[in-house]
Amino acid sequence: MRWGVPLRGGRAQVLAAPAAWVVALLVLAVATALAVVVPAAVAATADDAVRAAVADAGTGADTVVTAPFPEDLGDTVRREAGAATDTRALAAAVAGRLPDPLVGAVGTPVALATTRDLALTLPPAVAVQLGPTGARLTWVARDGGAAVTWTAGAAPVAATADGEVQAGIGAPAAAALGVGPGDRLAARTPDGRTVDVLVSGVFTPDDPADPAWGRTPRLLEPATRGAGAARRTALSLLLGDASLPDAGVAAGPLVRTVTFPARPAGLTAPGADAVARAVTEVRAAPVLLGVSPLPRVDSRLADLLDDATATLDAARAQAAVLVAAVGLATALVLLLAAAALVGRRDRVLGLSRARGGSLPGLGTALLADGAVLTVVGVGTGLLAGILLAPAAVPWAAALAGVVPVAVAGAVALPVLGMRAADAATGGRPVPLDTRARARARREAQLRRGAVDLALLLLAVGAVLALRSRGVPGGTLAVAAPALAVLAGAVLVARVQPAVTAALLRPARRARGAVALLAAAGARSPAVLAPVALTAVVALAVTVVCLGTTTRAGQVEASWTAVGADATVTADPLPDLDLSSAPGVDLAVPARVAEGVQLSTAAGGARTRVVVVDPDAYAQLVGSTPLPDVDGLAGLGDRALVTPDVGGDGTVLLDGQAVPFTVAGTLPPGPTTVLLPPSAVPADLAVPDVLWLTGPGAAAAASAVPGGAVELRADRLAAVADAPLPRGLAVLGVVTAGVLLGLAVLAVVLGGVAGARRRRGTSGVLRTLGLGERQARAVTLLELLPGVLSTAVPGVLLGVAVAALVSGPLGLRLLTGQAVDPALVVPGWLPVVVVPPLLAVGVTVLAEARARRRVPLGTVLREP
Repeated sequence: MRWGVPLRGGRAQVLAAPAAWVVALLVLAVATALAVVVPAAVAATADDAVRAAVADAGTGADTVVTAPFPEDLGDTVRREAGAATDTRALAAAVAGRLPDPLVGAVGTPVALATTRDLALTLPPAVAVQLGPTGARLTWVARDGGAAVTWTAGAAPVAATADGEVQAGIGAPAAAALGVGPGDRLAARTPDGRTVDVLVSGVFTPDDPADPAWGRTPRLLEPATRGAGAARRTALSLLLGDASLPDAGVAAGPLVRTVTFPARPAGLTAPGADAVARAVTEVRAAPVLLGVSPLPRVDSRLADLLDDATATLDAARAQAAVLVAAVGLATALVLLLAAAALVGRRDRVLGLSRARGGSLPGLGTALLADGAVLTVVGVGTGLLAGILLAPAAVPWAAALAGVVPVAVAGAVALPVLGMRAADAATGGRPVPLDTRARARARREAQLRRGAVDLALLLLAVGAVLALRSRGVPGGTLAVAAPALAVLAGAVLVARVQPAVTAALLRPARRARGAVALLAAAGARSPAVLAPVALTAVVALAVTVVCLGTTTRAGQVEASWTAVGADATVTADPLPDLDLSSAPGVDLAVPARVAEGVQLSTAAGGARTRVVVVDPDAYAQLVGSTPLPDVDGLAGLGDRALVTPDVGGDGTVLLDGQAVPFTVAGTLPPGPTTVLLPPSAVPADLAVPDVLWLTGPGAAAAASAVPGGAVELRADRLAAVADAPLPRGLAVLGVVTAGVLLGLAVLAVVLGGVAGARRRRGTSGVLRTLGLGERQARAVTLLELLPGVLSTAVPGVLLGVAVAALVSGPLGLRLLTGQAVDPALVVPGWLPVVVVPPLLAVGVTVLAEARARRRVPLGTVLREP
């Protein structure tokens, strides 16, 4: 010892209690590795998540620049021979003026020029089959794409007569209309002008997946929907460079657009904000493109990227919550390990203090031990984390989890060691006066109460910050679940002695020494072990509940999106009775129209219209996990709407205005108007969707000719297997497993704290005739009530914290729901108490084995 600092004996100290040192090293290493791997795993899936969000949107992520022809702004219609060349030049010019962040996020531009819908005059037989048919004359170009092969005839050329326009036709449309090269189609513009369309040839696309066709799908396949009088057909005819000017004269004005398809491969999570800002900038100030006349820019790419970024923020926050949970549990277990080490060295510490060692000197020596422990444990964890990380480690996020763990590992031993050394030499002097002693007790209680109150207020503030500001609320919001658990665990520890006493109250009336001895040993003023076990169990339960809630929300979202186990869409829907098909429980037909114009007193919007029999739909809702819908019974001719609709209004369904009166509300979600068939004209109630439930729904759906099938299981798999939800689910399972392992260590280390006392008591009692079996029973009954009185409240505390934070953590962003999912508590949750209880049994057996190895005389000579 020098200057009051013991500088030797470190190796002997480790050899004296190797198990506690090894446990502390393992706990530090595991917590550090998780703090490194978790943010790296989120970062590894971040780019994939952004790209998947844009790819799933399809053409909805395209950026469309609408630029009119200059001649269309005048009163005189002129034939512009260079219209095709000018449009290509426009596409190149716009591409060259895009903001830098947007250049890499979009692909080669698609130039498009189209007429308005032209009404075709068809032979009676064809008109009956197709219904009213509209056609658009379309010119499309893309560098290196939009190539076609002419299977009959040739590409269109300039017209040879006034009012004539040459155009090609796709093979499916040619078959539907019964036309070929040289045939003429009579068309009429919306303002009544007649257009003579000469079919120059029949074509097939060289690459149907070419992005050029994504904006003009009717060039490849005519779209026919409806049945009977409501049947409608729409198609497009292909213009050439030479015939584009003729179309402008005969059927103009033309709508000219330059479409930049989104390129998911060019997007990254860090660059998503810059791309979104660039899109917003171009939309707000299209003059930046340098095009005249001033164009209009339309794009949902910024909204998609903002949504993807919000989802990433939620994922990062949830990952940070997992790291904080492991960090708190690690700190508490390290404190328990330090308490076990100090308990082995309390005589040495007291002797050093009695010989003149200063508390700062002892603290420095213990800090050196803790620093070595921390360096080895954290270093091992960092190395393991770097090796296991699936991507480059975001060190800012990783260090936020590593530093608190390292600090806890370094300071736990010196803090508890100085406290034990001070207590071994008398600690604070105890007043002799009764009143002074009472006053000192009250002051101690007030100090303890003040600390508890401060912790409680900090936890309340953190939870309020999380609930008010959500996941962007900063470090305090991310730490809210851990702080709430810690505050609750402290409160549980304060009442734990009373609960333990209540559990052991029957021992007072029991015959024999076992119950009485156990009751005496179970009374302990220790706070650290109850706090640690309660907090670790509560954190594990919180993680489990958040995981099950996310999974249940994904299942509910799949039901809401698909509507049944299988959905068949066909327009018109074949007249098939699938309700009696094998494995089919229900078959409910409906008419579903997306993007319908809605008009209410509050204004206009786009809505989803569902025309379905209320009784059949009520049966569907009642037999599936679909959200409950009130008001289906007795609906009559009225409507049910989502809350955002607001009130009565009108929907423009297939060109017909359908008024509705609101009778009730649907569950929150995308804007929807549900109407009974009696509330719409008969031709608008023809079903085009069939909802099927039951184990045979998929097989029955596949038997519908010409139907597009969507399976709920596929939708669920697509959401659950997306990069972010899948990664967080795996991390949640790993974290819950680590926390349960830490709960076991908390029980074992908590038992170690009283092991020497129990061994001494057992030695004395063995001289009085206490058998080994009775000694094991005393140990079991001494430890078990304390574990039960902390683990069970820990389960309840974890559920309560999960209920507080599940909504603000943005789980809906990972489930695909419009609203936050309701908390789901799994029925098997009490199983989390089993590992701590098994740890009690292992501790009892280990102490019994240790007693047999130590001679009774040695036990009796121990102080």
